[in-house]
Amino acid sequence: MQAILYIGHGSRVEQGNKQFLQFIEQVKPAFPVLQREAYIELARPTIQEAIDDIVAEGATKLAVVPVLLLTAYHATHDIPAELTKARERHPRLEITYGRPFGIEADVIDVALKRLQDAGLPRLEKERKNDTTVLVVGRGSSDGNQPSDVAKIARLIYEKMACDNVEIAFLAATTPTLEQGLVKCERLQTKTVYVLPYLLFTGVLMEELRAAISERESSTQFVLCDFLGFDHDLKSVLIRRAKEACAAERFA
Repeated sequence: MQAILYIGHGSRVEQGNKQFLQFIEQVKPAFPVLQREAYIELARPTIQEAIDDIVAEGATKLAVVPVLLLTAYHATHDIPAELTKARERHPRLEITYGRPFGIEADVIDVALKRLQDAGLPRLEKERKNDTTVLVVGRGSSDGNQPSDVAKIARLIYEKMACDNVEIAFLAATTPTLEQGLVKCERLQTKTVYVLPYLLFTGVLMEELRAAISERESSTQFVLCDFLGFDHDLKSVLIRRAKEACAAERFA
């Protein structure tokens, strides 16, 4: 029997975990199989707990889907390590492993909508002078994420009527959020649209709000909403789940 396990990051902020569950519930009708959720950290069930339950319910095949925006340490190390443990404990369970959302047009479109919602128009003919977008990623010690966020920043620059795009990260790598904010101020940018490249709310989103609201600056910082469970993201997750079901067996 086939099963699907959706793995989210997990948050100390319960609202973030609820948003993750609500997102998964929108996707489940696309698959007439056993489906469960788990978290990498900070919430339950853990990955091992969820897999134990799935095996107890009779599953013999398990497609694991990392519900993460970008490829980073969680996707390349933490989750695979948990799957290796699960395979040792359940040797008869056939496990396949999918991939994060990555740099997809659907996801970029959601980011562009968040900027539009905050008041920045799409690029038509002219750019808005003294207007910067600061793309803020979660951050990872894995070198893939900074590179991906830089690519995303370039795609945003090509689509939105700003005259500059900068990047910053909330943890684990540089430039830090503070460095990003300071750079925007030193550029004497009049308006900065701060785009949290995050799926759901959580501690990092709260820290971002606090950092901007407490700032005394001649630069106007406009905080956009996080990506959230947008319809376009739903379609990406369905594709990732289908890919995971068809993937080769986890090594």
